[in-house]
Amino acid sequence: MALQSALKKCSLFSSLSDSLLENISRSAAEKQYAAGSTLIQEGDTAEELHVLQEGKVAIQIVVPRDQGPAGRKVTVDIVGANECLGWAALLEPHTHSITGVCLQKVKVLSISGARLRLLIQDNPRIGSQIFQELVKTITSKLDETRQVLISERLSVGLK
Repeated sequence: MALQSALKKCSLFSSLSDSLLENISRSAAEKQYAAGSTLIQEGDTAEELHVLQEGKVAIQIVVPRDQGPAGRKVTVDIVGANECLGWAALLEPHTHSITGVCLQKVKVLSISGARLRLLIQDNPRIGSQIFQELVKTITSKLDETRQVLISERLSVGLK
């Protein structure tokens, strides 16, 4: 029941019924990571979807060589409690395009991507609800990025 309650707090799963949450919770495990730990690594296979229960994770990308020192990581977002990361576990080609580094001690629910994909395949209603929420989340993240880019362009233009 505790896992179901934690899942319900995450927007990705908030619209699902208790019985569907129970099915998903069977594929979930609570895990903890120390501050400074890498939760997900860009380029790695995405095997799990993570729902943060406690702590914060910095979402980082590597700056391309032609735009700065090679290998330099830039934080582009910070994920907190009740948010998800590791969406690539649901989306082809199931490879992380970002790195997630724990800024503090982090507690997550890690859900098997393979099991969740099978559950979605067997019950398209689950998939429809999850992917509707995922699209909302991605749209929100894109809008935030758009606002940052506009602000940066305006500040460069004013100098």
